[in-house]
Amino acid sequence: MSGKMKPIPEAELKGYYEDAEKHLLKPWLTRPLPHRDPLIIGGKGARFYDAAGKEYLDFLSQLFNVSLGIGNRKVVEAVKEQVGKVNYTKNTFLNIPKILLAKRLAEITGGDLTRTFFSNSGTEANEAAFKIVRIYTGRFKVISLWNAYHGSTYASMSAGGVTSNRTPFEPLVPGFFHIPPPNCYRCAFGMKYPDCGMRCAKFLEDTIKFHGPETVAAFIADPVVVAAGVLVPPKEYWPMIREICDKYDILLILDEVIAGCGRTGKMFAHEHWNIYPDILILAKGLSNACVPLGATIMNEKIADFFQERKTFMHGFTYSGHALSCAAGLAAINAYIEDKIPENAAKVGEYLLDKLRGIQDRHKSIGDVRGLGLIESVEFVKDKTTKEPLAAKDPETPLEERPMVMLSDGCLEEGLLVMPTMAGSMIRISPPLIITEEDVDKAMEIFERQIARVEKKFL
Repeated sequence: MSGKMKPIPEAELKGYYEDAEKHLLKPWLTRPLPHRDPLIIGGKGARFYDAAGKEYLDFLSQLFNVSLGIGNRKVVEAVKEQVGKVNYTKNTFLNIPKILLAKRLAEITGGDLTRTFFSNSGTEANEAAFKIVRIYTGRFKVISLWNAYHGSTYASMSAGGVTSNRTPFEPLVPGFFHIPPPNCYRCAFGMKYPDCGMRCAKFLEDTIKFHGPETVAAFIADPVVVAAGVLVPPKEYWPMIREICDKYDILLILDEVIAGCGRTGKMFAHEHWNIYPDILILAKGLSNACVPLGATIMNEKIADFFQERKTFMHGFTYSGHALSCAAGLAAINAYIEDKIPENAAKVGEYLLDKLRGIQDRHKSIGDVRGLGLIESVEFVKDKTTKEPLAAKDPETPLEERPMVMLSDGCLEEGLLVMPTMAGSMIRISPPLIITEEDVDKAMEIFERQIARVEKKFL
């Protein structure tokens, strides 16, 4: 279903909401009625429509994953064609889309990333990676970053560093440890770039040495740390991390579930730093969210190890699902053929310029950062002290928190962005097909809502 649809009558719509309230356990944080999440019945490109006929401009790609826009013709047609042939094969059997997509990924990911294990999501792709590195190295410890997000199952959540996600479910899976992220705006070491000597990167080496290199299997991070507020590291960071991992024979896992597939202005985010991981994680935009798909892509050395063992005791019922892989192959080809990363780079720079202009005009914006079409705006009460513009009491109702109020106001005006519920940031991640005109319209709404929040909280 795509495009603008006929509105649903209010009585029928009321019934849907009542049934949802009775029968659905919603993910993440929920709010009681009368707050109502939109019931979406259609969309096209960067716009979607709710049951009342209201149009929204999507500046989140729904959840960082509809990167080619809603209803991309090439992806939809590929799935329609495949479903007429075969839509499912047992996960140990072969199907043509699974083979073709694995081959295509080996061709374009660079380095010696040659073999793929398919799953249904980024979470599952990371779970597979953790099993792979533990079997391959014979070690059990994995190091990751504070405030990173790698999924919501137990191992992936243990690797993630978002406290609010972790605390309710502790104790978590043992063997996961964390170091500070490369956050130049709020350096954990109280230093300033470039005089810091990249202390955040060197701290990985300190941590490896502290635990003992013989116990550490891997370091995992997203190249642009999205959950922590879209942290784009200095140019020296990733080459230093790669060098440290090589020095101690530690595997490097790059989680490009969000940053991959063109979002940063290059096909893969690691291209910005001219490095290659030992394992690359893809999902979300990999299939343009048409059918769930995740990929764990490993280098030749790791792949040869498992070929010699002739076993990897891990799998999912839908690993390498024919429809998912058909969608993935069509999406990958669309990114390349339609020069989608190039548009992300161009329009992303335009969006950053717009955001920096808004920052200059508003006292509540402490920092603006991003790469390609993944941006974050960090709000403060005071630009000098950098005190976050956030509710201090964790019991504050969601709708009374500054960032939630800001994003709710945007949604009321037809713009989708993403707040940090307990923090002071708004994340912006539009489809990679958007135009400068889309940016202009979105930023007008965004700035109006900033003024509204400043009037209430400053």
